[in-house]
Amino acid sequence: MKTVNELILEKLKEEFERNGYNPEQQMLDDNVWVMAAAVIPFKETPETAEFLPYSLDDVVLRESYLNIGRPTHIVRVALRTSGSTGLCEYVDGTDVYFSVYFEQQEADCYVWLDTWVEGPPKLEGSPIPSSITWLKKMAEPFYVQFDDPFNK
Repeated sequence: MKTVNELILEKLKEEFERNGYNPEQQMLDDNVWVMAAAVIPFKETPETAEFLPYSLDDVVLRESYLNIGRPTHIVRVALRTSGSTGLCEYVDGTDVYFSVYFEQQEADCYVWLDTWVEGPPKLEGSPIPSSITWLKKMAEPFYVQFDDPFNK
């Protein structure tokens, strides 16, 4: 069986990664991949409050989110790109709310989808060292891939 982190990583890659740059095949879009990811269990505590899309004091907003669903994990992800100019030294990142169904070996990142699909990323155009520091504010990254996995 896959671990929770393996299920989450698999879903992150499925959702975010794109092999779009291959000049031989006239594919000139950028490659995008999960550069790093950190995860914590979903909890509503003062220690995790900064990772929630609502204030613990805002009962109405909290209930509107919880009526949609309750995630099991909060994942902080940094995405990196490469293309015709090579590896980009700046990355974007956001927090994604997951429901992991371990027994069924499934992970769903569509809980509270609006928090990461709409608007700018939480971390935008950050140098790589700063993005790792940002990830570590949540937890030690369980996955790191600095090089483009599509250009081997």
